[in-house]
Amino acid sequence: MTVEAENVIPNHNIPSPESPDLKLSTPSQTTSESSGPSCDLSREQTDSSIEDEDPEFVIRNAKVQECMTNRSTWYSKSKNYWKDVPSTVDGMLGGFGSLTHADLCSSAQFLAKLYTGLNTNLAIDCGAGIGRVTKGLLLNIFDRVEMIDTCQEHLDSAREYLGDELFSRVSVQHCCGLEDFQPKPDHYDLVWVQWVIIYLSDFDFIELLKRFKKSLKKDGYIVVKDNITNKGCEMDEDDSSVTRSDYQLKQIFKRAGLELVVDTVQRHFPRELYKVKYYALR
Repeated sequence: MTVEAENVIPNHNIPSPESPDLKLSTPSQTTSESSGPSCDLSREQTDSSIEDEDPEFVIRNAKVQECMTNRSTWYSKSKNYWKDVPSTVDGMLGGFGSLTHADLCSSAQFLAKLYTGLNTNLAIDCGAGIGRVTKGLLLNIFDRVEMIDTCQEHLDSAREYLGDELFSRVSVQHCCGLEDFQPKPDHYDLVWVQWVIIYLSDFDFIELLKRFKKSLKKDGYIVVKDNITNKGCEMDEDDSSVTRSDYQLKQIFKRAGLELVVDTVQRHFPRELYKVKYYALR
């Protein structure tokens, strides 16, 4: 079997965003309440040195750390947000449904780089929603796919979206937050994690990657695809999401004991959106 992807033509008909997954690169500001000059407490403008490692955080911003520490509030906000999102491709992409073709084709091209030696028995789609990536990418390559998402309503919509034939190859649906997910060891050929790590605290993200590393079969990969800032982090308090820099993500991968095999930037996305990067890890 070979992994193929057709050429991608940029789509210039860009709707306005309605969801955090494909955010604009200049989110709303959160300012201090002190009498001094206004400062954004939810943004970290620099990539701090990690010489003195904090076991729970890579992000150094005190406001973000405080929010992440309150675990129940941190995760309940994002779960409540997604319950109100329509179970459609446009809903999954926050009003940017027109970008799904460019997204999926680019993802197929990235997987093609990893294909030598990659077994294609089982993949897991993390933050699967209705199965947009499961249908448009993973089931074109893998025999079976597991789906995991926090929203049962989205998972329930997967059968209709995928169709009975494709859905029959979805071996398991997990309605669970990734922060609590306990994958089986030596189980997956590919772990696909797209546009969902923004909802994980630093500590839970690192611990999840450690568990997924143990869940990989021989020659398997973890692929993380997500938004990145140019420098530092930016947090959206409405849904408890934090967008990290390339530097911060690589520090998280390092702490999880993962090797970065290859990384690349998503092409043909609008400039007003965050840059999106792929990371292949093992």
